[in-house]
Amino acid sequence: MLFPTFTFMLFFLPLTAVVYFLLGKKSVTLSRLWLVAASFVFYSWFHWSYSLLLAGSILGNHLFAQWLYRNRSKIVLTIGILCNVLVLGYFKYYDFFIENINAALGTSLLLKHILLPLGISFFTFQQISFLHLVYTRQLAKRYDLLTYSLFVCFFPQLIAGPIVLPDEMMSQFDQKEICIPKAANIAAGLYTFALGLGKKILLADFFAEIADAGFAQISGNVFDAWGTALAYTFQIYFDFSGYCDMAIGIGLIFNILLPQNFSAPYRADNIADFWRKWHITLGRFLMTTIYIPLGGNRKGTFRTCINLLITFFISGLWHGASWLFVLWGMLHGGALVLHRLWSKVLNFKMPLLPARLLTFLFVLLAWVPFRAANWEQARELYRAMFLPTSWQLPHLFCFNSGLFLAGAFIVIFLTPAAEMSRRFRPTWINVLLTAALLTVSMFFFVKISPFIYFNF
Repeated sequence: MLFPTFTFMLFFLPLTAVVYFLLGKKSVTLSRLWLVAASFVFYSWFHWSYSLLLAGSILGNHLFAQWLYRNRSKIVLTIGILCNVLVLGYFKYYDFFIENINAALGTSLLLKHILLPLGISFFTFQQISFLHLVYTRQLAKRYDLLTYSLFVCFFPQLIAGPIVLPDEMMSQFDQKEICIPKAANIAAGLYTFALGLGKKILLADFFAEIADAGFAQISGNVFDAWGTALAYTFQIYFDFSGYCDMAIGIGLIFNILLPQNFSAPYRADNIADFWRKWHITLGRFLMTTIYIPLGGNRKGTFRTCINLLITFFISGLWHGASWLFVLWGMLHGGALVLHRLWSKVLNFKMPLLPARLLTFLFVLLAWVPFRAANWEQARELYRAMFLPTSWQLPHLFCFNSGLFLAGAFIVIFLTPAAEMSRRFRPTWINVLLTAALLTVSMFFFVKISPFIYFNF
């Protein structure tokens, strides 16, 4: 089930919230059971078989967690992580590995064309993080299966994050007032949801039309090429941050505070700053479960650079079963290595404005292989950007200039939605803005493009 649909907004969300709070008056356990059941219905809406995989994943990881609570065994942790990785690998990477084996060895092994369960990367990483925290005794309290299930499958963040740490959500479940409706939280939640919905419907989906057309037919025109890359740069930001804003807004309606996932990343001062502001919860997961266990920055400059490259190789592969995603990850890993050498070894700091422009330019260029359907498409777009065959200003570029200016203004000057949510006050301006965004967005529900991060 998609957030920007009449089914979700007019039926599923209000029904789920009303029943949740009504049951909460009688029993917290019943309200949790209802929310888990509603989350499984939400997830099964895409395909009924998804719920079986999700249930199996939850039961299996909860069992591993109980073993780790009783016995701090590295073998049990390793087996638990391997089981998660193998399940993820089968569904997400089986065909990718077979294609590469066939290409390398000249074999003709059959592909299975496995249906990728939505959100499998997100709830798998979330549960690996849970096992790691139990093993390191950073999560001392034991949680029952019901509470753990809600932590994993809570529907706002199930499909595309944020990737939540146990203490960020599960500690909130212990609060007695969580099942009591709070007007302030509901108002702030609707406001934040409306901001995210507006990002997705009124910005991301229009940029998607430009980007899709540009990648589908690369003309060799320099303005078309740069416009295509810029359109995707704006599309992926407004699409993914819009989803996360909607998730945070829905969480607030249920009195659950989800972590911020974006903090104006296109204003980053450098590439390290970009990764502190873009997909914050993924960066945190990669740091705590991969980069730091590899040694982090504790074993010298050379080892630090290797650890960064390994971490971002995994980040690229996590995003998708394609060498283009790996290239994107390695570009960012290489940029982080260069930044570390530049700042730590040479001890040189660039002035703020050129630093921000250079960072944004790098991020824009790195999005090209991330979005391209194949290597040839990426090469053609780069060629059109840097070795164009035409410099004529196209009519389409002029027609969409207002949209590009609006996108640029928002990412450069406006306060991030998560901060706007924290500062929310139920003024008439905010009420009217919420109503306007919800109403106008619903007029465009017929042309919704899929969320980009559903593919990951």
